[in-house]
Amino acid sequence: IYPCHQFVGQEKMKMGSVLTGEFHEDIRQMFVDCTLLDKPACRECWSKYFCSGGCAANAYLYNGDIHKPYSRTCEFLKKRSELALGIYAAEHEQ
Repeated sequence: IYPCHQFVGQEKMKMGSVLTGEFHEDIRQMFVDCTLLDKPACRECWSKYFCSGGCAANAYLYNGDIHKPYSRTCEFLKKRSELALGIYAAEHEQ
């Protein structure tokens, strides 16, 4: 059992096994405790409610920590949100 398909093969993120009944509560709790406002980089970000803090698997892969969002993804999601809001505003101008 892994938190997400993108963690498959990351032994430190293996939560357990359906075959043995084993389950590591500490890994589950790590994800429970990783909310948007628990991520220092996200607290002050204007776009945090559009991306919800990004992908935990990318954060882990690139930074080794699910609490540190991958900066490239942040840049991409901010730009996408900015453009979407701009399009919305343009379409609703009077």
